Amino acid sequence: MAPNEPRPTKAQRREAARAKAKALREAEERRARRSMITRRSLIGAGALTAVGTTGWLVYDRRRDAAEAAARASSLPPAGGGIVEEKAAKKGVPSPVLADGSWTYGKASALDSIIQGAPVLDVYFDYSCHFCADFETLHAQEISALLDAGRITLALHPSDILTQDWTDMVMNAMGLVLDEAPDTALDFHTAALGFFSEVFASKDGSRLTVENLVTAATSAGVPADITGRFDKTYKNNTYGPWTVLAQESFQSRGLEGTPTVFLGGEKIDLSTLSSPTALTDLVDGLDGAGAAGGSAGAGEPTSPAAGTGEDPASAAPTE
Repeated sequence: MAPNEPRPTKAQRREAARAKAKALREAEERRARRSMITRRSLIGAGALTAVGTTGWLVYDRRRDAAEAAARASSLPPAGGGIVEEKAAKKGVPSPVLADGSWTYGKASALDSIIQGAPVLDVYFDYSCHFCADFETLHAQEISALLDAGRITLALHPSDILTQDWTDMVMNAMGLVLDEAPDTALDFHTAALGFFSEVFASKDGSRLTVENLVTAATSAGVPADITGRFDKTYKNNTYGPWTVLAQESFQSRGLEGTPTVFLGGEKIDLSTLSSPTALTDLVDGLDGAGAAGGSAGAGEPTSPAAGTGEDPASAAPTE
């Protein structure tokens, strides 16, 4: 795509993601139609073949719906545990779990958990200014808790606000998680930090790939990766990840961002106004000897609904 051509709309990118997700099924449908024509030519049973193919298509659609329902039902409920299986599908970064989340353990090690430590689950949208404020206030504290091995961090993206900026960051983050994973957490913090600045400035025109590249560079993402952000975004390469994450968000009955859980308990966001509030809560869990929602025995925690806002339209407003 030439630089002066308009970027695809969000609807177009979402349609492209759905097309990727359904590619195998559509290929099978084409194979079935070819088989139908062949059988009609060979045995002159066109009517019967058409009925058979229609039945197969109905079965295939029902199977897809059943598989989606099964995926949703297999997810732990909000506050019920970290998903243990990887998503393992095209368009989803390799470290990402089956519900669209990814984790950090001791010393911010990607794709790990800390046995016996409470899980800090954070549901967020990259276009949510409350999420950006939460990250800006608590990023250093969370890093210290990870360094000390006192929590496991589970990040759960969503697309509840349906903003282009979310698509832009999710595609960039997908590339970073796959090809520069050691910089992913710093990039996550930088992207939300930049959005917080944009929201405060009320200048939505700053939400560009170029400025996202600048934020990523400040987080240590290599130039050969940031140089591919624009193409990855235009192609919506990681669109299936965004779809997966939002489906998981909805299937758990969540309604807003940020949603924060610690050790299986939903946190009242009004209690997190100080930069040491999370540490105080972890201290309380340690003192109580809490076991629920810990990373032990593969059963850490998931989040539940919080409050959200749509701040990422053309110009953020308070």
